[in-house]
Amino acid sequence: MYKKMLVPLDASEYAECTLEHVKELVAAHGVSDVVLLTVMEPPRSAAISYMGTDKLEELNKSAHESAIAYLEEAKARLALAADVKTAVVGALAADGILSYAGKNGVDVIVMSTHGRSGPSKWFIGSVAEKVLQRSPVPVFLIPSLSCRLTG
Repeated sequence: MYKKMLVPLDASEYAECTLEHVKELVAAHGVSDVVLLTVMEPPRSAAISYMGTDKLEELNKSAHESAIAYLEEAKARLALAADVKTAVVGALAADGILSYAGKNGVDVIVMSTHGRSGPSKWFIGSVAEKVLQRSPVPVFLIPSLSCRLTG
């Protein structure tokens, strides 16, 4: 049923909770391809004005390299029989996830919620909610309350 699964990860403990679910879904549904995705949001205009483009480019390069290293480490921890790839894209989070899914033949998206409520959700918005509302493919949401976080 599902051949290609997209798993957005943002290096948070909540996002890490999806990995155990991914293992179960891959085994249960015979998923052949998994893509671990990190979306790097563009800098705000105030940051560009304050830092300048050269310093910002240097920071972006470093952040991109860190994102790749993080995804490779997550890939190693998954140890799946499926083909696991990693990708880093630059965009607003929900837009990046949806765009990647649309352009790369993704059949299902598996992602966590961060459990924000009240003013922070109104101000920040919910990436998971935006993806769920706009996705043309099924979205499995792992609720933050199901995660056993340390610390």
